[in-house]
Amino acid sequence: MIRSSSVLRRTVPAVGALVAAVVLSACGVSHPGAAAVVGQDKITVSAVQARMAAVRSEGAAQSSGQPAASYQEPADLAQATVAQMVMSAVVAHALATNGLSVSDTEIARTRQAEAQELGGEPALEQMLLVKQAVPTGQIDAFYREWLGLQKLAGLSGQQIGSPQAATAVRQLLAQSATDLKVSVNPRYGSWDDQQGVLNGPSAAWLPPAAPAA
Repeated sequence: MIRSSSVLRRTVPAVGALVAAVVLSACGVSHPGAAAVVGQDKITVSAVQARMAAVRSEGAAQSSGQPAASYQEPADLAQATVAQMVMSAVVAHALATNGLSVSDTEIARTRQAEAQELGGEPALEQMLLVKQAVPTGQIDAFYREWLGLQKLAGLSGQQIGSPQAATAVRQLLAQSATDLKVSVNPRYGSWDDQQGVLNGPSAAWLPPAAPAA
């Protein structure tokens, strides 16, 4: 069943917070040059920077073309970018573990329906860039994860969007992250299991500037 864009706009922030909460751990990364390690895969710092550059480039173009709806870069863009990149592997693993999958046809159908409701593909691209810092080239990946999360929520037998379904998905993603031994570079923050929040970097990544003479 295709969700309307209004449901997407309500669900996206909650999904983003849930995924960021589950997949980002406090463990340091032992591999040089890595922003995170997920299973056998390394997410490099350069890959994170490249995706951030795409978001900034599209944001600048959007602001130039529509000054009334100027793009504002989120303060936690680096953390959000790492979360998005880790999310793909964690959700994919959870789906595979539970015998689920998201087809390209489902992604295309949902994307087309959302674009139509919002008034066209450019409007969809703008909404995802502004709300979730998703560049154009990552929209299909975003929908794969979003639809995957809905399928995982469906396993609980609870209404999608309910606290019970969210708890069930959180548990599945936590298990997936544990299976994959997700490890995030402390440069991008740490996950507080007790508070259920993604804290900022626990220590300065670069040494402080020397005081002026």
